[in-house]
Amino acid sequence: MLKRLCAVKKSFNLRTFTTLILFAFCILLLTKPAYYIDSARRGLSLVFSTVLPSLFPFYFFSMLLTKIGAARVLSRMFEKPIFKLYRTPKESAYVMILSMISGYPVGASCIKELYLNGIIDKSDAKAMSAFCSTSGPVFMLGTLGTAIFDSVTVGVIIALSHYIAAFLNGFLYRKNTRNEDLRVIAQQSADNALSKSMSSATASMLIVGGYIVICGMIVDALALLRLDDFILATFGGAGQPILALIYGSVEMTRGGIECAKCAFRPLGVALAALIVSFGGLSVTFQNYTFLSSCNIKPSEVLTRKLTHSLIAFSLAFALSLAFKNYL
Repeated sequence: MLKRLCAVKKSFNLRTFTTLILFAFCILLLTKPAYYIDSARRGLSLVFSTVLPSLFPFYFFSMLLTKIGAARVLSRMFEKPIFKLYRTPKESAYVMILSMISGYPVGASCIKELYLNGIIDKSDAKAMSAFCSTSGPVFMLGTLGTAIFDSVTVGVIIALSHYIAAFLNGFLYRKNTRNEDLRVIAQQSADNALSKSMSSATASMLIVGGYIVICGMIVDALALLRLDDFILATFGGAGQPILALIYGSVEMTRGGIECAKCAFRPLGVALAALIVSFGGLSVTFQNYTFLSSCNIKPSEVLTRKLTHSLIAFSLAFALSLAFKNYL
């Protein structure tokens, strides 16, 4: 009885805290509506001009391949190594490769499709989410490395740390046994798979775009509250890494910009790898939206991204120190 009361109290406190935060954000929206309308407009412009053209084709074709059963065929050569490493089905390799090529949140979306089509079960989905949820090389090498840090070496270090950390992260959540899947998977016709893939990809992009807009507005709200000035005035130069973590916990790109301002370059690079591997609230919410269909809890999604990010930070920091003169 006491445990139940404690659980209710904890849930109530969390609900109350969340309610207060959301209410405060709504008040901020009312204080400067023009500012937040412009923020939302910039977010929508980003979605339709950059995110949608670059991500939608990967979404559509990955879902189409999944629905016509191509995942089993394409992953056949990886069955033994994947089983030995993570004890997950061979389709894990298919999802992992798509995630590495396409970026967030294609991996989580593919896991959901495999689960709903009866190809994997809940335990498979939980294990796969630890190493099949990655950013894409274009963002790490192009946006972070070349555009933000002005260094190809930095982009390579972040990408290597991020992907190696994903492989290692899978070991932390490795299945103890392999479940035999005896379910019969229905083969969908080409026409049916085509229409379902198109509708599913379109709905998924709306979800992704919505989270990008909202998290962008949160970042702009923090800027409006002059969080930068407060942190830097309080902690001095040591406040820049703190600022990078705060912004990065919400949105990756803004976090990366703040990381590039860190006085100690290797720390900035390592923090950027951490932020990319965590993904921020935007990616976390996107992942959970898809993985919740596999009965995976929010805490499980968050825990896997946290361990991924900590491993990436350690690897990137070590590599940055080793190649400090090339950053």
